[in-house]
Amino acid sequence: MKTREDLILATLKLLQADGGAGQQPEAEDVQEIDSVIDGKLAELNAREVYYAQDKNAFDDEVVPPLSIVIANEVAPVFGQPRNPESRREAEAILRSFKPSTYVVGSILAVDYF
Repeated sequence: MKTREDLILATLKLLQADGGAGQQPEAEDVQEIDSVIDGKLAELNAREVYYAQDKNAFDDEVVPPLSIVIANEVAPVFGQPRNPESRREAEAILRSFKPSTYVVGSILAVDYF
């Protein structure tokens, strides 16, 4: 399992804003990425691309494509152009992680007695 911080660092590496080898990324860069994560996860869920059960822990295989989606979202802030093609590819990968039996709204609360 990867943490939210791992996702932030993976995104900053894609943007080449991770501070370099042995250096810590700038606090404002970390904050910029962190401020986008919840909204982007909500959007991906609404579009039925990817559903994160926990916004602070992610399966290892989800972090690379998710970081591409987030990096694409914040690229202009870091002085870089967006890459719609890489975002589409990353979203296709995220869709593939959804179980084939998944149905929106299919999770029911269970009462134990």
